Amino acid sequence: QYAVEEAVASGIEHVIIAHFDDEPAQFRELLEGIPAHALGERMLRALAERLSALPVVVVRGIDQLFRSPARFGGAQDLANAAGMNLRTLYRNLEPAGIHSARTLVVAARLLRAYSYLQDPGRSIKEVAAKTGYHSPWQLSQHMRDMTGYTTEHVRHALTGDELVSVLAERIVQRRPTPP
Repeated sequence: QYAVEEAVASGIEHVIIAHFDDEPAQFRELLEGIPAHALGERMLRALAERLSALPVVVVRGIDQLFRSPARFGGAQDLANAAGMNLRTLYRNLEPAGIHSARTLVVAARLLRAYSYLQDPGRSIKEVAAKTGYHSPWQLSQHMRDMTGYTTEHVRHALTGDELVSVLAERIVQRRPTPP
């Protein structure tokens, strides 16, 4: 127990236990997720001022979202992680300038997709499947809606910091209400 506490105190975030979670597929998944965790951390830092205005339970839910976006299919899952109904979640987000829980969820999934897209051997179809999209078209639509760019353009032309910046701006952007 002391060794684990010491490891956590020194900043170690992941531990693999021999003969328990060192199966090759799990190990590969953990290694592939490391760049995505860094992007999620950057997004949380970019939103830090707004998050500081939110209740702790909502911040915890958003933190879980950016660390494990595959567990979140939509805004309702974020509300569940925050321990509240969807309407209450939206009421909590609005004063902090975050106007859509759905946009948060899509941004987290796109960051994870971006980390997979950095492997040139992965097809967009494979990335879409790994990030919970039903089709590459759906991933591409979300990418275009959130960034203004195609998935292929984002893959080759944007850095992780640029993508975080674009998505953070989109998260706090108020959409005009229809007439």
